[in-house]
Amino acid sequence: MFKKMFGLLMAVILGVYMMVGCSSGKENTQTAPAEKGEVQKAPQNAKTDASEKIEIKFAHADNEKSIFHKGALAFKEKVEELSGGSMSVRIFPSGQLGTLSDTAQGIQMGTIDVAPISATVLANFSPSIAVYDLPFIIENYKHAYASLDGEVGDVLEKELEGQSMLAKGWWTLGFRNATTSKDVKSIDDLAGQKIRTQNSQIHLAIFKALGVDPTPMDFSELFTALQQKTVDGQENPYVNILQANIFEVNNTIVETEHVFQVAGLLVSPTLWDKLTDEQRNVIDKASEYATGIERTACETENEKAKEVLQKEHGMKVVAVDKAELQKRTASVYDAYPQLAELVKKVKSYK
Repeated sequence: MFKKMFGLLMAVILGVYMMVGCSSGKENTQTAPAEKGEVQKAPQNAKTDASEKIEIKFAHADNEKSIFHKGALAFKEKVEELSGGSMSVRIFPSGQLGTLSDTAQGIQMGTIDVAPISATVLANFSPSIAVYDLPFIIENYKHAYASLDGEVGDVLEKELEGQSMLAKGWWTLGFRNATTSKDVKSIDDLAGQKIRTQNSQIHLAIFKALGVDPTPMDFSELFTALQQKTVDGQENPYVNILQANIFEVNNTIVETEHVFQVAGLLVSPTLWDKLTDEQRNVIDKASEYATGIERTACETENEKAKEVLQKEHGMKVVAVDKAELQKRTASVYDAYPQLAELVKKVKSYK
């Protein structure tokens, strides 16, 4: 009798144990219901925990002596300072992460977090920014900053945001000037010469209007092309002319100042959407700080580069009549009626 009672008791205990065990298993593994065949993924734009460390990838196309690199270092310094080290910045200079177009697409896709991209490249994504590629639209640095930090910059920021690019500042490279290996005393002497330009329809139109044979070419191919006389000259800000050793293959600078080079300091929405409000504030303040550093460097470095090119490398600087240049290139504006209102806004800041 005792054995029967004991066996019955053990069966009851075992049954209760199994029920509790099964119930516990369901509770621990149950998740929200999913549609049939659906694979559940973690939210892509979930905000980071404030204590989680973040590494920001900052890419630019220029070398470590460049103006952009100075701006990048300033951004890194301020981000790491304001975040107390919870946010770090890794800089990839010299086009390590691809061409400028690659970098712009990286910002859109979220594979690159921060990058300064020139207006000439951004015009492929945001047509309105091409207003800064028009000839002689900018009078001086003060005029450029006023327009970029004012209503014009606001318009461009909104347009870029629609292309998955957040503009957090406007950087500059200064005025572009032509160089050549041939003797030049006036703008007329450039007629017929092959001058390398950026791959921009506006830039090509500017030089065609001046009687020049513009030849678009990647910057990485330029020095060899000048050595081999494939082209006679090129056009760039003074800092680029010095850093690229253009003085070794060209001996004359024609101070055209035909375009003022602008670049947007872009942040990827993929990064931005993951940040807390506090972290976003760090990015905003670091962008503002870096923009100030970069602009100051742009002015001082271009002035210094001009002096070095003349005094240390023997380049001759030829001054030309800017009023005459503006007159000859006025037709370029006629080809871009869609930019007319923005042109008025830019010029209103003079």
